[in-house]
Amino acid sequence: MQGNPISTGRRRSRLALGALVAAALSLALAAGLGLVSAAVAIDGCLALALLGALSYAFVASGIGARYSEAVFVSGQMTAVFLLLAWLTFRAGDTALPIPLFYLLAMLYGVLQLQRTRLAILAAFALVTHGTALFMLIDHGGKLGLPAAMLQIAALLLACAWLIYAAGLVQRLRARLAGARSRLHDLELDANERASRDALTGVYHQRHLIEALEREIARAERIGKPLAVARVDLDWLGDLNQAHGDIAGDVALKKFTAAALDALRDVDVFGRNGGKEFLAIMPDTALKGAVIAAERLRVRVGREPAPEVLGRRHLSCTLGVAELRRGENTRLLIGRAEAGLNYAKAAGRDRVVALDTDGKPILIESAE
Repeated sequence: MQGNPISTGRRRSRLALGALVAAALSLALAAGLGLVSAAVAIDGCLALALLGALSYAFVASGIGARYSEAVFVSGQMTAVFLLLAWLTFRAGDTALPIPLFYLLAMLYGVLQLQRTRLAILAAFALVTHGTALFMLIDHGGKLGLPAAMLQIAALLLACAWLIYAAGLVQRLRARLAGARSRLHDLELDANERASRDALTGVYHQRHLIEALEREIARAERIGKPLAVARVDLDWLGDLNQAHGDIAGDVALKKFTAAALDALRDVDVFGRNGGKEFLAIMPDTALKGAVIAAERLRVRVGREPAPEVLGRRHLSCTLGVAELRRGENTRLLIGRAEAGLNYAKAAGRDRVVALDTDGKPILIESAE
């Protein structure tokens, strides 16, 4: 998951500013111990402050958000390496502590960059520092060639170790990202399981009501129709009594599978309790909802079942209602429930929709 680009830029800028502050304090300490001259320490601190201000302005202006983290950090490190090369030449014979700041910059890169890019930057650091050292020798500095070569070799070994460490960091990050991804998948799976009925696998009542509230809000907002169907599996109590609860559970599973097969992918279907189910049909007016409900009834009627009251197939009864403006979930489901009650009174295994006066306008008898 990607974060906000500006906030990400500010986070990495704060990390860079922390590294610059640490470098400035180290320069001040080196000056206090007499390892570098006060003038060099002041110049270095001022240059670091300027670099930090430019980095912060780059992020605050939003320009930094246009670049990837790798490009942004690489630019910062390149500027720091050029600054350190200048300080090395500026310090002259007191430049011995300055290579330590290359390692501080490299450590910052280890936490931010891929190993290949870090290796390129390390090579750039070695070239710039070596150039500064040879310029010192050329200008008559006391530093000898063997000492310069030893310094470059030590810096090379330290950079090689940090590049190796960067590889370890990358692998740890990859494992951490994989673990986060698996945890995210497990969380989604747990949420999905928590929103479904354990027996039938369809959504349970709480999820249905939440989904219906969202669909009502959407329908009101964009002016699209919305319909629901209250669905009852017929004769489930008689089936349980005649053949046992296991047969009833099998019937419920067959019923829900058939109902889902008859509905669209955008429809939401779930168990409202016991043998009561609810189908939510977005972007569907009453006529289309009745057609869909009848299709569901016919599809369920094809499922075989143990004989009950002379019937050898499942059957269901449906009440259909379309959302009226300003209506809430309770009223909408209540009107669908009223249609269901009319259908039950008419003999079950049929679909009933109610008109605006609450009278049945359509009853489809069993085939």
